[in-house]
Amino acid sequence: MEHSHSFIIQQTTASNAQNLMQKGQIVAIVTVPASFDAALEHGKEIELPVVVNNLDVDFTNDIRRAVPLAITSFYANAFPNQVVVRAHEVDTYFQDTGYIQYIVVSLMVVSIMLGGLLQAGSNAAREYEKGTIKELILAPANPLDIQVGKILGALVLSSSSVVVMIIVIVFLIGVWPLHWEELVGFVLLLMVTFVATGTLIGTLIRRRQAVIPLSIGLSIPIFFISGAFGPAIWGDPVTAAIAQLQPIYYGIAIFQHVFHNFTTTSTGPGVDEFILIGFAAAMVAISAIALGSSRGRGVTH
Repeated sequence: MEHSHSFIIQQTTASNAQNLMQKGQIVAIVTVPASFDAALEHGKEIELPVVVNNLDVDFTNDIRRAVPLAITSFYANAFPNQVVVRAHEVDTYFQDTGYIQYIVVSLMVVSIMLGGLLQAGSNAAREYEKGTIKELILAPANPLDIQVGKILGALVLSSSSVVVMIIVIVFLIGVWPLHWEELVGFVLLLMVTFVATGTLIGTLIRRRQAVIPLSIGLSIPIFFISGAFGPAIWGDPVTAAIAQLQPIYYGIAIFQHVFHNFTTTSTGPGVDEFILIGFAAAMVAISAIALGSSRGRGVTH
């Protein structure tokens, strides 16, 4: 069981195991009887009681699959002449990635999204609340130039938090990117995408009190359907189709490639990059159109 890559084994007494189970510190108790070796030597039937804390369905299913597999593998090694069929595993990737290492990359993308929406959305809405948007609308400047200026300002303001987040993930948590040369470029691409989206939201809503809860409310459901816990294309087809309509799906895929060299979409990292560039350009253009429409109909307070 220790070499099956499915368990974190802790050998202890039956009473202590029950105590750990009640505290929620372990997922399952596997009791190996004292007569195990003798019964195995004489070919007798052996029962291995397994007590499962089925509070979490993922952990529960892992135990239900892994324990029988470990027993079968043990039996095949103990009696190779009796078990003549064996599985030969060929790994797609050269390393196994833990749950924390996988999900922290997804959280990084969601953090960039939330930070961009909040920072840029609040900045754009404040222009309307304070009335300074009138000067911008009356100025002889192209709406695209105005929105690009707002986006650049929000990028500068949010960059420090992104740098701190990268330092924490890489140097404190220890999740090192395999493609350092791609990290900076994709971080900037995602920041532009979500800052432009935040600018659009702030331009349309015009109130910070509405922008903040809307940004948080959008981030939560998107986080769960975007493939944060595993490739979205492995799940429900409808959910996977919805996930592919928003940029964070491709952002998570790109960063999984940057950090772990994974390919988690059917399109691949190269196409994902162009899709994100398209999202970024579209958000910048739409935000400029929204500002231009404000100029056309005037701004009232």
